[in-house]
Amino acid sequence: MGTTLAAAVAGMSAQRQVRAEHRHWRRQLRRDAYSAFTAKADELHKALKEIDAGLIAPGADLEVLREGLAHARGLLRGGLADAQATVEIEGPEKLARMAEELSRSLSACVAVISAATVGQGSGASSDRTESRGARRFLDHAAAKRSQFVEHARRTIDV
Repeated sequence: MGTTLAAAVAGMSAQRQVRAEHRHWRRQLRRDAYSAFTAKADELHKALKEIDAGLIAPGADLEVLREGLAHARGLLRGGLADAQATVEIEGPEKLARMAEELSRSLSACVAVISAATVGQGSGASSDRTESRGARRFLDHAAAKRSQFVEHARRTIDV
């Protein structure tokens, strides 16, 4: 009887250990997904800020700015989209929606900056109104990033 009881207690203890290790593994997967998404969003945000600043500068080299914009589009469709997909898979749903909102803000900023460069010749600075539009999306993206990170921290700490 004592051996059976000891075996049952050992079995339950092992199950608890396996569940704890699984929870830790899941938290680590989520932490990695959230970190990767945030890093890609930050990289794209920084690139867009630099492009926007270059657009309003007198004598802007539009070819260099267009190359930067092409790089930003690549980040948006590549690294950020991949990282967002991982967040969507790892969940939870609320964080997936927040990641989508942040991505949409950055995508809208890319569209505004793209529109500002269409048809401009080299050396022309962009209209300040267009730049304000880009900055509005950049500010919105920064706010969405903060919300995402705050919620991600709470999700991981559970």
